[in-house]
Amino acid sequence: MNNMSQNTISSKHRSPGRSVHIASYAMLAPALVLFAIFIAYPLSNTVISSLFEYGLTSPTRNFVGLQNFLELFGDPVFWVSFRNNLIILLGSVVFQVGFGLVLAAVFNRGISRRWSTLARTIVFAPMVMSSVAVGILWQLVFNPSIGALDAAMNFVRLPTPMLGWLGDPNLAIFCILLVACWQYTGFMMVILLAGMQAVPNELYEAATLDGATEAQVFFYVTIPAIRNVIIASVLITMIGSFKAFDLVYVLTLGGPAHASEVLGTYLYKNAFNLNRMGYASAIAVVLLGFTVTLSLIQLRLQATPTRSPAKDVV
Repeated sequence: MNNMSQNTISSKHRSPGRSVHIASYAMLAPALVLFAIFIAYPLSNTVISSLFEYGLTSPTRNFVGLQNFLELFGDPVFWVSFRNNLIILLGSVVFQVGFGLVLAAVFNRGISRRWSTLARTIVFAPMVMSSVAVGILWQLVFNPSIGALDAAMNFVRLPTPMLGWLGDPNLAIFCILLVACWQYTGFMMVILLAGMQAVPNELYEAATLDGATEAQVFFYVTIPAIRNVIIASVLITMIGSFKAFDLVYVLTLGGPAHASEVLGTYLYKNAFNLNRMGYASAIAVVLLGFTVTLSLIQLRLQATPTRSPAKDVV
């Protein structure tokens, strides 16, 4: 009798825990199903497809193993595309994050709230525009016949490219970088500004009482305090640089002569223009590898302990 009562009591104690677990799994189920359908399955299918040679209209798929990757790493256009992605990456980190950091600092402490709202709206406005609209707008700016840029260069009597800004193989990728920085710097500014506004005012007050200048406050208080926000901004910019497609496609289609080709446009051309889905999947896998590596580096940097900004002030 005692054993039966003890079993009854223990089962009563265990039942709430089981019901909680069941409820947790039930709430997770929709998200897990969506993850499996839209992320896990496409990802695994892309990796498997990279081992085959086939096209969208091919009735069969031929297994080629790692041949797509061997061909890819010997493809000069792939390395040109990779180099262009690196150019966009480095330029975006320097200008988008760097200039966004300066703008955020100015809006946080250097401009009155009345003018700060208007200025932030103007800087952030390009971000809300679609990339296709931005590309068409800047096509008009770069146009050698009616473009504002050529008109400004002629006004100050400076030479312009003979082949046009987007037609010059040495300038096309840098014109794309300029457009990307113009569109996304405001986004970086908003992220960094949100991080700065979360910094306790006591740190700024302590630095001011110690006689620190605005530049010293920026380097020894603000930057250490928003270190993780800066790292996250750099990661977002780097991953976005490797995912570049729409601006390049609208502005240059990867030309002239692959001079502004990036991995995204080269993947698209192989998949839908050349009908080489297996080769395009190999490009996608390599692209995935780069983004995963960047994410792991970011997590490693965020996990590294840092000194307290208050110690730097003292």
